[in-house]
Amino acid sequence: MPIYDYLCEDGHAFERFLKLSEYAAAQVCACGAASTKQLSAPVVIADLPGYQSPVDGKWVQGKRARREDLARNNCVPYDPEMKADYMKRIELSNAAIDAKVDAHVEAEVARMPARKRERLEAELRGADVAVERSSVPAGTRVDVAP
Repeated sequence: MPIYDYLCEDGHAFERFLKLSEYAAAQVCACGAASTKQLSAPVVIADLPGYQSPVDGKWVQGKRARREDLARNNCVPYDPEMKADYMKRIELSNAAIDAKVDAHVEAEVARMPARKRERLEAELRGADVAVERSSVPAGTRVDVAP
């Protein structure tokens, strides 16, 4: 979409992105004054500016080199929605883990003898309990205070 430069009657300069079909339509400044088109030089961006590949450090100059760099390093172009998708997957994974933990705890409590279940219930009734999940590396010894 082309960018057009305008100057309003009050002297404010501004730009508008307009479709070619909207080129002839009168434009109004943010201050409400009528405006006139200004002649400006076109801006042409022929190719992407060069940059150093963040993966392998090679110089990437232009669109073609970028496509080659992405393919060479088995990468895809970044999309801001990727982060939202990642966060959603983490949320779903955590919900699944919580459901499994809840089911396991319920099953273990159901297998307890009635007397042991009553004592557990009595202990928990007056306790201020906060549920916290953490990962412990395999082989790590965990001491639980009595």
